[in-house]
Amino acid sequence: MQPVKPQSVYPAVKQQGIALVISLLLLLAITLVAVSSMQSSLLQERMSANLYDRQLSYQQVEAALLEAEVMLNVNDPVALIDGAGVYDLPVVGAEDRWNDSGLLWLSATALNDNSETGAQYLIEYVGDWPYPPECADVASKDKISVGCLSPTFRITARTVSDNGRAAVMLQSLFRR
Repeated sequence: MQPVKPQSVYPAVKQQGIALVISLLLLLAITLVAVSSMQSSLLQERMSANLYDRQLSYQQVEAALLEAEVMLNVNDPVALIDGAGVYDLPVVGAEDRWNDSGLLWLSATALNDNSETGAQYLIEYVGDWPYPPECADVASKDKISVGCLSPTFRITARTVSDNGRAAVMLQSLFRR
């Protein structure tokens, strides 16, 4: 007697492997969505880190402006001219002082110990200007009284970054 071959309940179907191809395509689609999502998350993380870095630099520069104002808040701020980081009237036609790499910038006190570079500032005397503005008739300089003139300074503060981090520069006017 010959052994009996078990018969399949299912009819013989010629398989083409279509299920494998479809599942591989679905896996590819899911992988592309995941990679795209990771790239988007990485970009958002970089943007938020840059914003955070810029805000820290901005705060350091604002603190440097305040430090310079405290320095100028003396009885005779004009006497500080030609001292370290305090310059006289700008020269007409010359390069802006904040672009001149040869000038001495004063280092401001760092806000925290984590900052790699603190802010720097320089002060420029820009002459005597009417202050408050209402006390002078701007139509004629002859009508400006001596009591209306006040020494005016331009303070430029910046953070310097050599490693691609955020760099901020601000200017303000100071009058007493």
